[in-house]
Amino acid sequence: DVGGRKKGILLQNKSFVPLSGPIFSICNIFHGKAINFVHAAWNKLDSQIVAGDSLGNIYLLYLQKNRFSWLCNLKHCSSYLTFTSDKSQDILVALSDCTIVSINSDLKLVKSEFNHHTSCVIHISFNKTGQTVLSCSIDQTILWDLGTFQIQRVLHLKRNVDIIKVFFLSKKDVIVSAFNDNSVFLWNFETFGCIDQFVCASEDNYLNIKTIDASGDEKLLACAGRSNWFLVWDIEEGKQLSTILLPDNVSSVKQTCFLPSSIHSADIYILAILSSEGEVLLYDVKNVELLHKIVSANGKIMSLSTAYNFLQILTVSLQGSLDLYDVEDYILIKNQVKDIPKVKSSPVHKAVRSVQMKEVKTKKVIDVDEKGLRTILKNFGEYPEKHRFFIWSQLLKLPRNEEAFKILHQDSFQVKSFVKDYSFMNPGVQKTFLRLMSMLACWLPVIQEMDYIQCLVFPFIKVLHKNAVLCFEILITLISNWCQNWFLFCPFPPFNILSAVENIISFHDPQLLIHFWKNDISSEVYAWSLLKTSFSEVFNKNEWFKLWDNLFTNPPCFYLYAVAAFSITIRSALFQCKRLEEFKNYYRKHGISAAMLLKKAYELRDNSPKTVNPEAVCGTFSPIPKDLYPSFFQMCRMKIDLETLEKKKIIDQVIDFLKQREDALE
Repeated sequence: DVGGRKKGILLQNKSFVPLSGPIFSICNIFHGKAINFVHAAWNKLDSQIVAGDSLGNIYLLYLQKNRFSWLCNLKHCSSYLTFTSDKSQDILVALSDCTIVSINSDLKLVKSEFNHHTSCVIHISFNKTGQTVLSCSIDQTILWDLGTFQIQRVLHLKRNVDIIKVFFLSKKDVIVSAFNDNSVFLWNFETFGCIDQFVCASEDNYLNIKTIDASGDEKLLACAGRSNWFLVWDIEEGKQLSTILLPDNVSSVKQTCFLPSSIHSADIYILAILSSEGEVLLYDVKNVELLHKIVSANGKIMSLSTAYNFLQILTVSLQGSLDLYDVEDYILIKNQVKDIPKVKSSPVHKAVRSVQMKEVKTKKVIDVDEKGLRTILKNFGEYPEKHRFFIWSQLLKLPRNEEAFKILHQDSFQVKSFVKDYSFMNPGVQKTFLRLMSMLACWLPVIQEMDYIQCLVFPFIKVLHKNAVLCFEILITLISNWCQNWFLFCPFPPFNILSAVENIISFHDPQLLIHFWKNDISSEVYAWSLLKTSFSEVFNKNEWFKLWDNLFTNPPCFYLYAVAAFSITIRSALFQCKRLEEFKNYYRKHGISAAMLLKKAYELRDNSPKTVNPEAVCGTFSPIPKDLYPSFFQMCRMKIDLETLEKKKIIDQVIDFLKQREDALE
């Protein structure tokens, strides 16, 4: 609740992300009366949101800084808001008195005013350079200079024709204009010649257009209106791609917005459709698939705005609240919605579908020569960055069990959050981390009792969060193979694994092990600290990738050789250490290259006798079966009663406290 304040904190618990519904909801209640927000917009970096309320107050929300600030009161309700696309990132606010004002957000001052419109402005856009502004109202469109606020051109209309929307395709410097007679024109900005035009109709049915939007790559246009279907136009081909029928309860469409396509796939176009019923429908327009429906608990949704870089939607509800939704899960994991009818599907659309089917079939028969991969690894030390994740999926024989993934994903919504309060700069990583941890807990409930699993899987989620299915299957493969015998002594560290590392060091560098013993350094310091963090604390991103290229190419036991090799490689530095903190410091900083570590690890493996080989302790590799995820029951043989241990710990602390008090009294 902004509560009429000038500034304040947005979220009290910044790291908390709800499992369903909006990420946050912002309202403005002042002296017991709700002041409705009416419009909002993102900046290009998605780090700030500008919002205007019904009394003319303008607020700036700093998402990364987790705070808000009141900018000014313009005395009139806003009809449109946007950030400028130049370096200044000033804010343009269109007001109900037909003026447009420019606000400097740093100084909180109104810089300039543009008052040449005769009716309320409904949209503002910018050309490629960001210096030319295109503002439109229902009866007028004006091109003007952002620096001087001088008019360059004015679009004149025929009688009885109203403007729906006129805007720039900034990457192409093309102007798109849509009118209420169902006509759409594309103009060249330099010559102002018409380069394309079409009518929004399907056979003899006119769309009665009310909204139009372009995809992020400016290849598609989506048009909708007072009809229960919408139209998709291919700009490059100059053809109608498809017309798609909406659900029966949708009578008309108020607004359409494309989500950023580069995040999920360049070939997938997700369209957010705001229906007259106040619900947001997410459509995959190329595959003609309804992915998800957003229904607000704060009344009907009145307008929406999509982020530029994240799969997030900001909505304004009928009750005047700002609600932020993260829809990444529903796009990366497509919910099945069968038999979506179409009014008409053109041959172009069928051709696209057939090509996509062929691509999928081709991918299924791709096989990787593991010997060839080992040769690449031997010669270059790592796999090509462009194909790394594909190679990992082939080495680990990942089945892509999307149906099983969907089931676990739905079940995970019932799991209470058990992870630590992490705070992320990237909300996409945070959302995926929380979701996949809940899914892992559904698959293996004992994970909730082991905090170190979060440290183990986090680096994988951080680099793979945009491909949730691949990331989850890598994590399951990692836990069920490289960590398959870690849970025998849960919740304690795996003493059997740590003993195997100790045996390797004892055979290859007994003097180092004696040095550890003399200084009371246990294997939890020199082995467990590396295992439980998957080496992420001692290598940067590129070095970490090189290491795991080699670990995934070799049997699980090679992981332990790598752990032992780390200490042996830095032995000269370790011999200078005397205190525990000095030792720990070398196991949580970037000290050596992955190439040095791997060279020593291969040397240890090749020169270790069978009595030292940890394969019997680590187990062998077993891939995930097709169509389902395996049950994993390598659980606690010690049958440790966690509650009893906790009680004993408390009793020990009380006894220790009483002894200290007795000593103090004496």
